[in-house]
Amino acid sequence: MGTFVRNCRLCREPMESSPFMMCTKCLVESDHVRTYIVKHPHVSLEEIAHSTDVPLEKVKNMVNLGISIRKENGTGVQ
Repeated sequence: MGTFVRNCRLCREPMESSPFMMCTKCLVESDHVRTYIVKHPHVSLEEIAHSTDVPLEKVKNMVNLGISIRKENGTGVQ
């Protein structure tokens, strides 16, 4: 039986099967984006991309996929 390969949910690049829906690089980048938004909640997508060095299209894909950022009080970017 061969290795199961699927595409990353975010970048669509092939990746080996894992319990995560995203490749390692996208997981790290999404964590950087989440952290930045928690610290700077009222920023544009362009500013997020520039400040985190994550491509703008990938930040937009995060928003489209519903990768949400929730603060402890229940508000935040969705």
